[in-house]
Amino acid sequence: GYVNLNGKKNKLSYQVGLRAENRSYTVDVQNNKGMDSLHFKKSFPISLFPSAFVTYKVNDKQDVQLNYSKRINAPNFFQLQPFPDYTDPLNISVGNPNLDPQFTHSFELGYNNAYQKGSNFLANAYYKYSTNLITNYIYKAINPITNDSAFYSSYINANTAITYGLELSNKTAIAKWWDMNLSFNLFNSSIKANIPGQDVNNNLTSWFSKMNNNFKLPKGYSFQFSGQYQAKTILPPGGSSGGGGGRGGMMGGGGFGGPQSTAQGYNLAYYDFDMAVKKDWTLSGGRTASLSFSVSDVFKTRVNKTYSESLYFIQNVTRIRDQQFFRLNFSYRFGKFDVNLLRRKNNKMEDGGGMDQIPQ
Repeated sequence: GYVNLNGKKNKLSYQVGLRAENRSYTVDVQNNKGMDSLHFKKSFPISLFPSAFVTYKVNDKQDVQLNYSKRINAPNFFQLQPFPDYTDPLNISVGNPNLDPQFTHSFELGYNNAYQKGSNFLANAYYKYSTNLITNYIYKAINPITNDSAFYSSYINANTAITYGLELSNKTAIAKWWDMNLSFNLFNSSIKANIPGQDVNNNLTSWFSKMNNNFKLPKGYSFQFSGQYQAKTILPPGGSSGGGGGRGGMMGGGGFGGPQSTAQGYNLAYYDFDMAVKKDWTLSGGRTASLSFSVSDVFKTRVNKTYSESLYFIQNVTRIRDQQFFRLNFSYRFGKFDVNLLRRKNNKMEDGGGMDQIPQ
């Protein structure tokens, strides 16, 4: 359950909210084909998630924002399941059913300036403090199939994680037919974790940049070209631009997972580009239709590489998923569209934590 309160007085507007949530996990695996039965239930007390958003309007073009929110990132099914995956005998993966949810306190101070028509500049300083950060780690154990030692990749709750930085973004209309959105995010991340047999204190300064170009062409055509670059990091960047996630854009984009949190190493740098073309039609009766064709990862550079270092070894892992694909989409819209329905849905998603799914 949750409650929101908003109001406005002169140049100051505010919105405060409070959400209460309870979570419990029940695991019941029956004895089948030689597998051991497993049953346990893990419950957490009711958690409270306050939020506050305050905006001061300097003038018609400028405003200052101060925000605070508490969010939850619950472990997903793959992170909880206790059965090893022996597909790669050199890198056996297994979940941790004892994982706790991750809680993050976020503070943001932003400055927004719509300095000319079609243009907007945003500066955002942020600080994020996480407890029970869900991070992956590697340990050594016996493989029961081969009776030999093997390395297992699993998940653990780190003690704390801190991310702070500055994000700058600018949207400008270069011409009537071309607008560009650029963002740059400089941030520092640190993780403290007590891994069995090893205490980890990992700290790294990194940066993230993204661009998006929209071109309005004659006869209802439009073209989009976007790209991003993520430098070496131990944590995905903070700020409003997220980091490494699937980008929608006007065509829907592609869904690909960015870097995960890692306590024993870092994620190497990567970059990628997407492009799309779209055709719009305006029909009688207010109906509209569109046909779009998009290409994800145009130059096949979307590759996740991770470096890990433990007491036993140094490991480099390369992962490629959905590196490049093509999408053709047709949309036909009719009737009236209530934008308030979409706005309410987005607000619920934001209040719900926004991080309960597998990293995109």
